[in-house]
Amino acid sequence: MLRLQTFIYTFSLLSVAARADVKARNCSEVREACVAKGFSFTHVPLQEISGETLRVCPQGNTCCTQEMEDKFGQQSKQDLENLVDEMSHLLRSTFVSRHKRFDDAMLLVAQRLEGPFNIESVMEPIDVKISEAIMNMQDNSAEVSYRVFQGCGQPKPAGMTRSTRGVSDVFNARFRPYSPEERPTTAAGTSLDRLVIDIKEKLKMSKKFWSNLPDVLCVEERVTAGNTSDDDCWNGHTRGRYFPEVQKDGLTNQLNNPEVGVDITRPDTLIRQQIMALRVMTNKLRNAYNGNDIYFQDSSDEGSGSGSGSGCTDVCPTDADAEDLTTEAPVVEADRGGPVDGSELPSAPPAALLLTLALSVLALSRQWR
Repeated sequence: MLRLQTFIYTFSLLSVAARADVKARNCSEVREACVAKGFSFTHVPLQEISGETLRVCPQGNTCCTQEMEDKFGQQSKQDLENLVDEMSHLLRSTFVSRHKRFDDAMLLVAQRLEGPFNIESVMEPIDVKISEAIMNMQDNSAEVSYRVFQGCGQPKPAGMTRSTRGVSDVFNARFRPYSPEERPTTAAGTSLDRLVIDIKEKLKMSKKFWSNLPDVLCVEERVTAGNTSDDDCWNGHTRGRYFPEVQKDGLTNQLNNPEVGVDITRPDTLIRQQIMALRVMTNKLRNAYNGNDIYFQDSSDEGSGSGSGSGCTDVCPTDADAEDLTTEAPVVEADRGGPVDGSELPSAPPAALLLTLALSVLALSRQWR
């Protein structure tokens, strides 16, 4: 990245030199810039030359040559490809475990919504259940009244009576069983069942997105060559096969990666914020799955300060670690009304015990007199 910035800076100097005064025909500033950045200045001319045949540098009087364009262009391409490769490693090593946990927690909540916890399956027949309960009560009201009067006696007649009424036809029509075909239809895609199925399919498709992204880029026919053309691929330095050992996922494993220059002691602030946001959302989903308050704070998912931010090395927990977020009830003290062991009673000081015995003997002696 620093070398790429250097090339941009050098081309800027070349552009400025082209627009400078006609009298300033030496290229000392460009030569000094190349020396300061550790580049060779053998291709830098001593004085400005005509740039009619140049493609990138200004075509007027300039301190740039065709050899400089080719060299800097090739070096910029190499640094840009290394930068893309570095970012793919960072994406793979940083977000893999966090997104995997988030996707697993989201799938757990979606599976809960498909079972008896589906709010639509609970609320949909509630009117029918209420109607059946009312009808059952009305059908058995005579038997219930007989048993109550038999056990408690006949009630005294009240002064005012009211006429009995039957169940209204409107009431019966409103609370009646209906077939599944009569289920109220919703707009397309708004049913909870459809939404759950849709989100599960999307989660399964994106579950291994970050971990498979580098592999997809390496096997995509429109992006890379086939396996038989490895010698014609770019390995980061030149055309040929990639010989260094492929490192494992995780930021700590990138210390041995020659393609990635990462300082794990200075993590990126923006990436750490995104990891924390994923951690908070994952905890909320797991708390919802376990029936806890989604804002319940639990430190069991805290990871180490280094590495990918996941706190795991090779194998990260998935569905099983949802049990880690369940909270245990606080330990309740023992029943104070039960028997207490004599060994747990506080022992009285010997001096106080002797004083109590002396006062008791003195009181008894006076009573005997």
